[in-house]
Amino acid sequence: MSSPAAVPEPPTVIELQSHDDRVSLRYRLSAVADRRVVLVLPWELDFLSRSLDFDLLRREALRQRKEVAVVSADPERRRLAREGGVPVFRTVEAAHTASRWKGRGDQPIAAPPRPWWAPEVDLQRERKRPRPTWLSRMGTGIRLALFGLVVVVLAATAYAIGPRAEVTLVPSGAEVTVDVRVAVNPETETAQYFGGEAATGETGAVAGSVPTRRVGLEVERTAEVATTGTQTVIVGRATGEVLFINLLPQDYVVPAGTIVRTSSTSYPIRFRTTADVVLAVDGQGTAPITALDERTGNVGALQINRVEGVVGSAVRVINPQPTKGAEPQDIQVVTQDDYDRLREQLTQELLNDAHHDLHSLLEPYEFLPRESLRVESVPKKAYSHFVGEESETVSLNLRLLISGQAVDAADVQGIAYRGLIEKLLPNQQLIEADFDIGAVRQDEDALGWFTVAVSGRGYAAAVIDPDEVVRSVRGQSVCDTQTILMADYPLAEPPQITVWPEWPDVLSWLERMPLLPIRMKVRVTPQASPIPAG
Repeated sequence: MSSPAAVPEPPTVIELQSHDDRVSLRYRLSAVADRRVVLVLPWELDFLSRSLDFDLLRREALRQRKEVAVVSADPERRRLAREGGVPVFRTVEAAHTASRWKGRGDQPIAAPPRPWWAPEVDLQRERKRPRPTWLSRMGTGIRLALFGLVVVVLAATAYAIGPRAEVTLVPSGAEVTVDVRVAVNPETETAQYFGGEAATGETGAVAGSVPTRRVGLEVERTAEVATTGTQTVIVGRATGEVLFINLLPQDYVVPAGTIVRTSSTSYPIRFRTTADVVLAVDGQGTAPITALDERTGNVGALQINRVEGVVGSAVRVINPQPTKGAEPQDIQVVTQDDYDRLREQLTQELLNDAHHDLHSLLEPYEFLPRESLRVESVPKKAYSHFVGEESETVSLNLRLLISGQAVDAADVQGIAYRGLIEKLLPNQQLIEADFDIGAVRQDEDALGWFTVAVSGRGYAAAVIDPDEVVRSVRGQSVCDTQTILMADYPLAEPPQITVWPEWPDVLSWLERMPLLPIRMKVRVTPQASPIPAG
């Protein structure tokens, strides 16, 4: 019985990354102690994508005495590997299970065929005749002369391109200011600058107009105020006493709760007896009474003369004395002025709420003037009491749809920026600027709904062309360069010149500006502006 075939040792697997190259691959192969190595190639690997790369891989494997196989899903790489003599597999498992990796080693290169008539090549070095002494000395002199010429050329070249210089110039400058008014016009789509006298702000004209974006939302709030109206009403319940007269030929009991009233007024005032009274035949008796309703007032003597119900057919009634207890008093009532005052107060509070809440709908570069807020509609308005109703307070629940105009701050500042530009001299440029958006006011004569006041402050510096500076001072001495710069350019302070290399005083005449413009660097640095950061 034959023994089973020996299972080969598993090879070392190296997974290459997209940034690996020939140097990193050589290092990773040298770090592996195993003889068999499998290289897993990713799709995005730049290396090992040509026949030459696989030929170099095969030679490096031979040099390190390792068997190297390639695993790649790319069919083109597998074809190039096979042509380069490198074993190739589709998967690492296939490489592991293969008993033998098929490839090819270095093949000896056969000499090209030689015709029968061609002489054999003698690989021995050809013997030369000794050179004469004078010829050797002449060659040495020529070499020395060439060496000296090269030294001179190198020295001249170093003098021309070796030095470098750095020049720092601080141009003169001045502060410019402008105060303009900008119209906010919802009907325009782009910012417009009018220029001219309007840009100075001295004529009071509008310097430009900017578009807006309408935003809106609903806000709701409830407020309460004290009423201011007064009205005189009767307070308290009237009480008194009535006299009943029996009309029947027998005793009669007038029960408590019997209703008696007046008849001389357009609106009868009714009372209720509070105790039983027994009337003898043809007799009479008194009973206490209390008014049914409060604030009906007192009645005079002999005013109560009617008895309601069945009792009215058995007795007669009269009040010998006036009733008492219901007195006139001033009370607070709701008036139309209270309505108007409450509505105005609540409207202002809702405008404040809307101005705060609308900021959540703005872009980071926008602002919302409160003067632009408008009430578009009133979806809800509910008062707690009617006009004329008795109450010490009255409340209102109000919901408003409020819209505002969002303004792009960059557009507004851009109008002021254009005004600053117009104030510059022809040889100046604006280095930095700061803007303050001021008061907003409604203006019927303006182009839009309202105008915004903008103040601009900028720092203008003289324009200096670095290329022109290089052309004017190239090859000049340091002293002459400083004189030329101070005379030809508006500078706030003397220029700072740094030259390399620095020579001693005895060789100071060698300190010159470079001849090559690329060896000279000119920095134009305006002086610090007094304008504070915005």
